[in-house]
Amino acid sequence: MKQKVGLVILFIMMSAAGFSQLSDLHYLPPLKQGGSNQAVVQQYIYLSTPETTSFTVNVYQGTSNTLFSTLTISNTAPQEIILGNSNNEITMVTDNNTGIVLTTAGLRFEAPGGEKFYVNYRGRSGAQATSLTSKGRQAMGTHFKWGGIPNRGTHSSLTNVLGIMATEDGTTVTLSGYNPNCEFRLANDVDGITADSYTINLEANESFVFEAYTAETTANIDGWIGADVISNNPIVISNGGLNVSIKTGVANRDAAIDQPVPQEKIGKEYVFIRGNGTTETEFPIIIGTQNNTNIFVNGNTTPVATINNGDYFEVPSSYYSSAAAGANMYVTTSKDAYAYQCLAGASAIHTIGLNFIAPVNCLLPDKVDNISHIEDAGGITMTGGVTIIASTSTPNENITVTDDSGNVTLTTPTTVAGSTEWKTFYISNLTGNVSVESTGPIAVGFIGFNGARGIAGYFSGFDTVPEVDLEVNGGGCLPGALISVVDANFDSYQWYQNGTEVSGAIFSSYNPTEAGDYFVRVTKGGCTYDSQPIAAYYCLDDIVIKKVADQNNVKDGDTVTFTITIESLGDDPITNLTLTDVLPDGITLLSSSISKGSFTYPDWSVGSMNSGDLETLILVTRVFLPDANTSTATYTNNISNSQDQTDSNITADDPSETIVVDFNTPKNVITNRGITYRIKRF
Repeated sequence: MKQKVGLVILFIMMSAAGFSQLSDLHYLPPLKQGGSNQAVVQQYIYLSTPETTSFTVNVYQGTSNTLFSTLTISNTAPQEIILGNSNNEITMVTDNNTGIVLTTAGLRFEAPGGEKFYVNYRGRSGAQATSLTSKGRQAMGTHFKWGGIPNRGTHSSLTNVLGIMATEDGTTVTLSGYNPNCEFRLANDVDGITADSYTINLEANESFVFEAYTAETTANIDGWIGADVISNNPIVISNGGLNVSIKTGVANRDAAIDQPVPQEKIGKEYVFIRGNGTTETEFPIIIGTQNNTNIFVNGNTTPVATINNGDYFEVPSSYYSSAAAGANMYVTTSKDAYAYQCLAGASAIHTIGLNFIAPVNCLLPDKVDNISHIEDAGGITMTGGVTIIASTSTPNENITVTDDSGNVTLTTPTTVAGSTEWKTFYISNLTGNVSVESTGPIAVGFIGFNGARGIAGYFSGFDTVPEVDLEVNGGGCLPGALISVVDANFDSYQWYQNGTEVSGAIFSSYNPTEAGDYFVRVTKGGCTYDSQPIAAYYCLDDIVIKKVADQNNVKDGDTVTFTITIESLGDDPITNLTLTDVLPDGITLLSSSISKGSFTYPDWSVGSMNSGDLETLILVTRVFLPDANTSTATYTNNISNSQDQTDSNITADDPSETIVVDFNTPKNVITNRGITYRIKRF
């Protein structure tokens, strides 16, 4: 989450490493499946722990303080909860309980003695299966992005879901930043929620479920990805699709869900391990939390993509080190980003699963003990195994994997292109309770399949990411603001502006001169950590407009797409903002789309903008011949802006784009009765 310069940013001190999903408190918000129980029917919850001494876990449903269940678990005695089948109104709700506040849905798990344990939900039906690993206390926060897999298929059961559960009374939650054409279910009305943002009020342990049914509108295919979920008190969310189909025009499907952590617990460095799927089913999904986020793959210095806040990018599977299970991919981002992974249990397109991935760092835990009943998914037997990310400084013989058969032979590691710090393993055909232990940091996931059913889970990371405190002095806006590290006791410092290293900025404080996003990279004890970003804005209003064409040299009749962006880099809000784009003769408008406001050619009424906001207008146009005596033409298109405030223009605008049209080269060829006619302009 961006914070203005002038605020003190408070973060967790880097004093202790934890064990991510291992927690004394867990929440499972309810979810919603499409169709008539076509994603999951049988549903189990698996509880496990590294604790050797037995302890009690109490389970509560919704707002009730009456025990839903109580279990006694230990490392050698993991337990299962078998839930009611199908839409049981606890973990899966019906149409009537979607889009409304619920008091009897969702589960919370508590160890009264403070012992830590894992909670892993698995559900399946005759042809689908899915898994979700609770992130414990690390899942609690106030700002999230709705994540999952774009849902492109044709089956009537395809739907996308966001489940929310409050942890405190007086909680207000707002969903915003989705495609304004998205439509969400309100009880039996599949498009009952159509507002551009939606706010709900929850008391402690109450819940709410958003459903975006894919067949209702094309915006529901992926328009919800990257939407903001913001609350005033800590909440927990789960998200994904029940069911999901990744390929346009086909009816193949599977269930794919997981539980993310809030924005302040994500990072910039990720290692992905490929499952058993094909190029269609194996890819990372990166969701931006800040504008101008560059995505780099396998150590390349040229970004594979640049995304803005709320945008997403699917990294092609061709970047994996091979097409085999266990291949890896190294992805870094210039700014903190959410990382999900679509992967498959088998080669069939309908065996996909979803994992929410933790950033790698040198304080990852050294064991996962244990993943219980790894081959079981709601009462059916899966074939699968584990993925392991391990430090290259750890000898292979120091990494131990066990299942119910005893010690398992470690496979040959795969090196990670672009990183000297990590190596990966994939071990298949495991059974029973699986543990992975090492003398160095590791991250562990699992995958499996049974026929058409695919499943995946991730058991490491998140709460081990150290965070660095920053504070601001000197007025709070540029010029004059000074960003400093609180308790500056690190070995070294390096400041970055918009993801680029600032030469010479190697001290615990930095005085920025330009608006932008800043973070500091610190080192201590051989480990490197990044602070959360802080945004610096000018004291004067500064509105930046840019226009870019997808091609500048075209033929008569070609389409040209213009992308117009407007960004506010001033500290104060902008009001009554309008952008005007009058197309020159020779360019005609075909269609338009906007991220905010309203558009009536030639005026885009943006309205108000806050610091750091970036909005987009896309114009699809066609070039044509306005003068029969013209063989070529050059069209220059300019944009302008007006607003209540005075634009200081501290940052240079780029308001013009020039298109050169060649009318001599025919674009269209028409064939009739064996005779080819070429259309030529004179």
